Amino acid sequence: MAHTYTYLFCDLVTDAVLAELPLSDVKYTTELNGIGTLSAFVPYTDDTIPLDPDTATRPSRTALYVDRDGVIVWAGIVWTRDDPTTTGRSIQAAEFMSYYQRRTVKTTLATDTSLITDTDYVPDGQRLYTDQRYLAWSLLRYANVQPYGEIGITVSNIAAESPTGINRVAAYYGYERPVIYDAIAALAAADDGFDFGVDVFWTQPANNDPPSRVKRARVWYPRRGRQSAAESGLVFSNGGPEPSILDYKWPENGVELATEVSALGAGNGEARLTSTAQATDLLAAGYPLLESVTTYSDVLEQSRIDGLARADVAARSQADVQPTFEVMADADPVFGSYSVGDVALFVIEPDQKTPAGRQQELRILSIETTATSGAERITLMCGAV
Repeated sequence: MAHTYTYLFCDLVTDAVLAELPLSDVKYTTELNGIGTLSAFVPYTDDTIPLDPDTATRPSRTALYVDRDGVIVWAGIVWTRDDPTTTGRSIQAAEFMSYYQRRTVKTTLATDTSLITDTDYVPDGQRLYTDQRYLAWSLLRYANVQPYGEIGITVSNIAAESPTGINRVAAYYGYERPVIYDAIAALAAADDGFDFGVDVFWTQPANNDPPSRVKRARVWYPRRGRQSAAESGLVFSNGGPEPSILDYKWPENGVELATEVSALGAGNGEARLTSTAQATDLLAAGYPLLESVTTYSDVLEQSRIDGLARADVAARSQADVQPTFEVMADADPVFGSYSVGDVALFVIEPDQKTPAGRQQELRILSIETTATSGAERITLMCGAV
């Protein structure tokens, strides 16, 4: 089935449309709790040159929206582009969360009022909310209210949602210039953390007003997506009359697996914060002691380093399962009916690679789409539930 792709290049600050340009060799990814990327080639033709593609694709100034059949399936910021050739030039972009990799905390912000001079809550003061959802909101809100720091990403919806009930103790010292994205990612990665990202979509037309683009930061708790195959109804299979799996790789990487993780926090020598957590289920099942060490030099609280150790061992105890599946875009489940964070059942019928067959519920961690001439290619990278 042929699908219609539209590529809108807009001013990053005002969101005004600069140009609608055709692209070729397009590949884009979305990632769970990460930053998806896009690469593409902008052709220079008699049709595109009058649209001034050089201005419309200027790095660090341009937002790119990928519309597929009337749905925005990817959006982000053009960050780099290659030298032009006689036929065009390649561009590289990253999802909107990448903006916060370029933003820092310049004034000390903390949940502990003894560490700050202005105890009003952010954005009026330096005080951070303790619930992890509102703490993430505080960091995003701080970034948005700085002069020239607003690029149209809505964050008020986070403050309007219910608290998670998980309180954190956090301090971000302005003299260290902590990166806002890194601070949010660390909160999300902690034990009983959250998923985060930026949703981008069209509004519904109303009162003769055309649809408009919305960029909305999100914090999902406890997790993003549908958390079982029974809930999602998603089943990918390489068998039956209409198989959806074209190819698959199901490697197992024991190098990354750990049965014990030691997390190191702030401090020096014997006074340094430390915490150790074990994958007791794997050890009881016969795995040996496999140790790993992670470092969080900015963490000052024992309870937080304890949570990070538990989260790290939970992630590393599942690190040996890293399957990828190339699936058809138009076979059930069709592209667009699933997203990162969803859990699906993957069924491999007996074949030469897997003589006994295999099936397992897995969580979709990233979706890579190649939109070139011919059928789209979709690659799902998955992990343990």
